[in-house]
Amino acid sequence: MNHPLKLGGILFLITAICVGILSAVNQITKPIIMANEIQAEELEMKKLIMEAESFEVIENIDDEQIKKLCIAKKGNECMGYVLRMAPNGYGGAIKILIGIDPQGKVKGISILEHAETPGFGANAEKESFTGQFVERKTPLKVSKEIPKEDEIQAITGATITSMAITNAVNRASEYVMAHQEEWGNA
Repeated sequence: MNHPLKLGGILFLITAICVGILSAVNQITKPIIMANEIQAEELEMKKLIMEAESFEVIENIDDEQIKKLCIAKKGNECMGYVLRMAPNGYGGAIKILIGIDPQGKVKGISILEHAETPGFGANAEKESFTGQFVERKTPLKVSKEIPKEDEIQAITGATITSMAITNAVNRASEYVMAHQEEWGNA
């Protein structure tokens, strides 16, 4: 009778030690992982607005869909804006960066993270999709047919993903155009 309790106590002790070790490793690696994510995001922002020397974060954004907004600057001059958004696609949130120039044209988009279906929604990362947004004025619509001037060609089998990204781009551009005056960088 005493034997099962002793084994249970030993098992509990081993589990507690393992949890403690995992917790310590997590505390050590968490800041490193976060720093790497920030660095990767800054590199992607630089790809969207190549002229930028620095990115100034705008605080107090009054739109829940915008997770982060930065003014891309060269010296004191505004070169554009980069917004991080996370619209819901078919497989969940799609973490995306959207570059907008001061006139409201899309400079580009970069998919940072997603859980879309491989072979379908995952194709949103490809240049054949993301490249459609470059130098385009919003609002844009999604088309399953040959796209017109104000349309983006949907990814085959991934209309939900295509619409989520396009709606995020439209919202980002609309937000920038409505608020850039108050940031003093128009």
